[in-house]
Amino acid sequence: MSMREQLLDTAKKYLDAHNSRDFGSIAACCSPSCTHRGGPSSVKGPTRNNDEYVAFNVEVFEMMHSYHAEMTDAIVDQATRKVALFLHAKGAADAGQYDNEYIITLTMNEDGKLVQDQYDFIDSHTMMQWIGKLGQSGEEMWEKK
Repeated sequence: MSMREQLLDTAKKYLDAHNSRDFGSIAACCSPSCTHRGGPSSVKGPTRNNDEYVAFNVEVFEMMHSYHAEMTDAIVDQATRKVALFLHAKGAADAGQYDNEYIITLTMNEDGKLVQDQYDFIDSHTMMQWIGKLGQSGEEMWEKK
């Protein structure tokens, strides 16, 4: 498999693990020292390690009755081992329908098989509206380390 194919394969496995809510597979896609960051600054969450990131996702998915993120485009930079995923996510929760767009940049390790750094850039206006629907518990969950 070429490096480009490997990087895309790892990114797809990472996305699939999120869509299937398979927290063990999410963690298995990441290097032990992987960092998970988010932005823009208007919705910036804390930098999380793997355990914190998985715990955050457990809490998010407990609120969601359904969730699916579809890749609409991807850009691969083999020299820096980065993949930028353009995603459209939909879901449902007691607070209502969720519909948002993200750009997630994944930086992989040297063989392209593990994520070393994840940066989520989220439509901040939509995210803030969603957190408002969730109320105080959503805001506390977002900011929790």
